[in-house]
Amino acid sequence: MIEETNQTVETENEEVASPDSQKETISEAPSELDRAKMEIESLKDSWQRERAEFQNYKRRTAQELLNARKESVKRLAEGLLIPLDNMDRVTSIQNPSDEVRAFLDGVRMIQKEFFSVLEKEQIHRLDPKGQSFDPMFMEAIASEESEEVTEEIVSETYQFGFYHQDGENKQSIRPARVKIAKPKSN
Repeated sequence: MIEETNQTVETENEEVASPDSQKETISEAPSELDRAKMEIESLKDSWQRERAEFQNYKRRTAQELLNARKESVKRLAEGLLIPLDNMDRVTSIQNPSDEVRAFLDGVRMIQKEFFSVLEKEQIHRLDPKGQSFDPMFMEAIASEESEEVTEEIVSETYQFGFYHQDGENKQSIRPARVKIAKPKSN
């Protein structure tokens, strides 16, 4: 009987200890909740950083693609310039016969198609005759003094130039080769 009583006391002691352990579990719960909130915040922050990096990647890739396209169009135009110059030489024949005139009209039509395709890509031909000399888009290969001008003016175009116009941005593909008239020095 004494043993039974001791066991009962021990059981009662365990029951008394049990509410204390519940208090410990309850007091640990907020810290687990705080840890879970911190983990959520950390994951959220990580996700936002990844998303920002991805947006930057998309923007950078789009810009690189645009630049590569512009550069490839520019290279294509540079390759077409010599055949277009040759077409200019052919179509500038003076006093052609009737048979040659019909042929030249066909060459001019083809030449216009080339220029149309280039203009769709914002590539324009530059004939600066009568304009102020601009070293960014023109190369002076000859000059003459003139009393008729007050500044350097292009008096003759030997070879047309080409430039790429992208909004306000204008970039020379090939400078026009020109003769300039300079004011006479006294």
